This record gives sequence, C-alpha cells and structure tokens, in this order.
Amino acid sequence: MTFELLVPLGLLGLIGIAVLILIYVIRPNYQAKHVTSTYIWKLSLNYKRKRPPVNKIRNILIFICQLLILASMAFLMAWPSLVEQTLTDENDVVYIVDSSASMYAETDGVTRFDRALQDIRGRAENVFSTDGKVTLIVADEKPHAIEPTRADASRRMRFLAELDTLEEEGASYHTSDIEAALALAKETILKTNPNARLILFTDTEYSYIPSRVQVELVRDPGEWNAAILDAKAELQDGFYTLTVQVACYGAVSQDLEVEVSVDGANSIPASEIAGETIEFSKRVECSDSDTKTVIFTSGGGTEDENLFYYDVGDDQRFFSYESIRIGVEADDSYTIDNSFYLYGGQKERLKVEYYSNDPNPFIQTALAQAGNALKTLNNFELDVTEIKKGDEPILEGFDLYIFEHLMPKELPGDGAIILLDPCPAFGPIPSDAGFRSDSISNYTGDSFTLAEGDDFEGHPVTRFIDPSTIELSLYDVISSYDPSYDVLLSYDGDPLLMVRNDEEIKIAVMAFSVHYSNLPKLPENFLLMYGIIDYFYPSIISGNSFEVGEEFTLNTWGSELTFVDHDKVFKAEEMPATIVIDTPGSYYFEQSTYYGKDITLEVFINPPAEESDICKVVDSLTDPYEGTEPEILIRDLLIIFAAILVALLFLEWFLQSRENK
Repeated sequence: MTFELLVPLGLLGLIGIAVLILIYVIRPNYQAKHVTSTYIWKLSLNYKRKRPPVNKIRNILIFICQLLILASMAFLMAWPSLVEQTLTDENDVVYIVDSSASMYAETDGVTRFDRALQDIRGRAENVFSTDGKVTLIVADEKPHAIEPTRADASRRMRFLAELDTLEEEGASYHTSDIEAALALAKETILKTNPNARLILFTDTEYSYIPSRVQVELVRDPGEWNAAILDAKAELQDGFYTLTVQVACYGAVSQDLEVEVSVDGANSIPASEIAGETIEFSKRVECSDSDTKTVIFTSGGGTEDENLFYYDVGDDQRFFSYESIRIGVEADDSYTIDNSFYLYGGQKERLKVEYYSNDPNPFIQTALAQAGNALKTLNNFELDVTEIKKGDEPILEGFDLYIFEHLMPKELPGDGAIILLDPCPAFGPIPSDAGFRSDSISNYTGDSFTLAEGDDFEGHPVTRFIDPSTIELSLYDVISSYDPSYDVLLSYDGDPLLMVRNDEEIKIAVMAFSVHYSNLPKLPENFLLMYGIIDYFYPSIISGNSFEVGEEFTLNTWGSELTFVDHDKVFKAEEMPATIVIDTPGSYYFEQSTYYGKDITLEVFINPPAEESDICKVVDSLTDPYEGTEPEILIRDLLIIFAAILVALLFLEWFLQSRENK
C-alpha cells in the first residue's frame, strides 16, 4: 500500500507558501502613530511590569498554522490517496486439466486423466509447502473451478478431498472447451493476479503456445487408437447395406479386422420367427489419421485406398434385425470407440383395420403413402387389413380402426379410431363417439373451400394442411359434439374435421366423403392421413444412435415411458421430452401403451468422433494473460485532509484572537 496523489497538479497550490513567506518578509515591523506621552509611559510600565514570553511563540505558531493550511489546501487539490495493488505473488498457481473423452486413453492401466491429476497433486503439495495458493479448473464441455479456489495450506485437506472426488468420477465423455477454461482462469485469477502461473494438462498438441502458458502433454508416445467412427444400416432392394467408417491414430499402419455380428437377423415378430445370428468381417489396412469406409453389401463394389467392400452372400443377407454390433479387435489405448451398435431394425407394426361399405382407392393410396413416411420418420410400419364389403368389422386386436360411411354399432376400445363420412343415411353413429350428426347438407351449385377451425392454429395435425386448397360440395352436419374435441376444419361454423386424444378415447372425425372433395387431386393428399396417424402414434424416439451430449426426443403411446436402470419415468403430460445422455453405451426405454402393448426401445450413445484422434494437433491457444493488469484498490484521504484543514483554521483563528487581546 503506497501513498499517492491522484492529481499531482494540485501541488501547485504550494506556491501559496512562498507567497506567505514573501508577505512576512516585506511586511514592515513598525507603524508610525502619533500618541500622547502619557499613553507611552503607561504602556511601557505595563511591558515592564509584565512582558509575556509567549508572544513570540504565538506568532511562530500562527505562521506555522498558516503554512500548514496552505499545504493542506494544496494536498486536497492533489487528491491524496492510499493505493494498493492486488496480489502479484508468482506462487499463485492455476492448474487446468483437460477432461475430454480422449483423456481415457491409457498406458499400463492408468489413464491420461489419472496421470494428470496425480501430477497436479504432487505439484499442489509443493505449492502448499511454500505458502502458495492453488486453483484447479476442470476443462470439460462447461469448464468450472473446483472449490476451494486459490486454496492455501489452511485449506489443503479440502482441496485434496475434492481432487480425490475428481479422480473417482473420472474425465467427461465430451469434447472439452479449452478456450472457455482459459477464459475462466483469466476472469477468476489472472485479472486479479496477472503474475499467477498457469499450467495446462492436456493430451492435445498445440502448434503455438503463449509464452506465459505452460502446457504439460500427458499422452504417452506409445499410445494409439483404432476406432469405429460411425455406422449406419440402410434398406436397399429389400435387404440392409451396412456402411462403416473406421480409422486409426498414433500408428503408422495397422491391419484392422472390422467384425459385424447381426442378432435377430430376418426375424418376423408377427410370425414369431425369432431370426438368427449372422457374422462376417473385413480386413482393412489403416494408415495414421486416415478414415476408411467399409461397405457390406450384396455384390460388393470397386475398391480404392479409402473405400473397401465386403460382398454379402445370399446366406448373409438380412431384411430385419434386433441389433448389430460392429467392432474392431485391437490392443489399443482407447477402447471406448472399439464398438458401435445399431438398433431399430425391427420396426413396430401398427395394425390397421379399414372398413367401408364402398372401399375408396384414395384411402388405400393415402394409407400406403402415409405408411412409407411413417416407416422413415416414425420408425414403424402400417399393417393394413381391409374388411371386405358385406363382412362385419372386427372390433378388437388393431391399433388403428378406420370406418368409412358405415359406422360400427359401438367403438373399439383397444385402438385409435378414424371415422370418415359418418353419414346418418348409412346407419346410426355409435353412442360413445361423443357427437351427433342428424343430416347432410347438399350443395348442388359451386363447391366451397374450407376454413380454419377454432383449434387449427398450432395443432399437430394441421401442420400439413392448407384449408384454402380443400374444396367440398357435400358434408355431414354435426349438430353437437363433446367439448373435448379439437375442431380443426370448418365451414360456416360447422365442424368438418375434429380430433380427440385422451386416455378415454383417441378419435378423429372427418365429416365429409372424399368422393365430394378435391382431396384425391391434391399432390400432398396423403399428408392428412399421415398427420392424423402421427398425432395418435407419434415417433417414440427421434433416432437410434447419438453422440454423447446430443439432444434427442422421446414420446409415448401410453401414460408413461421408463428409462430402464436409470430411475427415470417420463409421464405422458411431459411429452415430448428432451433427453441428453453423457456416457457412451446402450440404453433402453420401456413403455406399455394405452391398449396394453409392451414396447422396448434401444439407443446407442457413441463418444464424439473427434475424440478418437488421441494424438491430435491443433493450431494455437488464446493467450489468457493478454490485457490483464493488477487490480488497483484506491482509498482516498480527502476527508482526513479536510478535517486537518478545518482543525488548522480553527487553531489559527484561536491564536489570532489571543494575539489581538
């Protein structure tokens, strides 16, 4: 802490001291006065009788007070302050430990992350022994400092306990944000103490490192990695083709055996055919850091240095599967990415019954086209059963019932229902349908276009519908309906498309016949059917494989969905739910639909592909010291000097008053 004048020009006020001295110098010591002799004799007798010795002292004190008053005023103008810089001790150390997934690469059973923490522990003990301070920042996807920060010897045990916890938890499986970790160090420590030392423990090599940043490379020279970076299965001509990306890092050249094991191949759950296990493999020569693509397909293909084919024989082809494991057998240093799993090869089958007294080719085509979209987007297939004209409808055993024109006497209780043209002329509407239709409005003139219903905006069904493009000439008048229905399309206040989706009943009502509409002519005519089915049976999961930290959505066909072995249940009212998984591996979700059907879903979470490069080199690090200066604390002394000035003024006044008596 030092004494400083923030406005040194204020000291020009000290010139007043020189002026004061000059005044005293040139001031005359006597004054000519005409007085009577009697007065002089009396005054001389007084001086002779009492000549006080303090007069000279008083005059000196007055002069000193005046000097100090001028000096105080000058110092006030110069703004006196006590200035203190914050810590600048070089024995203040910040450790940053990289917590990327690649830090799981190991040698002799010890991971890079463990080696880094062991090194930090030893260094921290040395700092504590020399009365220094230690801060540890964990550089994961969201870098954070462990408590206590700037720990000294008095907080050594707490710091080491947090270090023990970090060793037990291990590194993350994400890609670390090293730049954010450096920024955190700058904001929390370096701005306060720019002389603090910063040491980064990482397995990434940097082409440029700022001069004041110390980087400790924790990877072992002998470490290497063989990786399955990605894989996918695609249906081509009725059978699956596998495409696999494989690479190796840290080794000049490696022959890798890419092995494939297909479980439940060619199984047909509807026919209770369990399927079989099919295995095959392909040897691939990998050079350092090059990505190779391996395609397993019937007939093979032309290979080059980065593209390999495996000709799948007739006895190895498969059109369905429960799971596929793709792996490389390698004695490498990073085993997390040696396997990749594919799920979703057995699509859920949605059993559909179509019943009509006048089967409509448009409905048949719309179901076929919607089925193709549902297979791709929702990962399930439609299995349509059409009831022949004259036969009675089946009222159980289906997931979706479509009744056109002729309505059943009562509604099924184990699936969603679509009622098309529930015309009273064809028979009564089931009493449990929740609406009444008493007549048909017949328009013999020009057709009319539909309008948006009260619940059209933002409804899941209407995202594919433009009412202005749909034309009608005839519709059924719905005279009353349950308020739980959402009205999506209407004309002149009459509902023409309404839906209801709750635990009691899932039903869509289209109060017109497509025979009296232009729907068959519209290019996106099947989207109406797709939207209704997707509303009742949405995609349960948005995919079957994701990277660590990647968001995906869950939905349910029942009241809840269970995240197996993870003590998490998603309720229907929470759906769709967004989930993020931070650890690689296979995960399972189970649910029971509203109609008693049990469904199990699998998803594979793979580590970030970029973390497979355990020998990566990047361009540079940002300099965290740039723009950092010690923080300055200022305590101004204006009040103290003002108080001194007032005291001196009072003292000078008092002395002057005594002088004049």
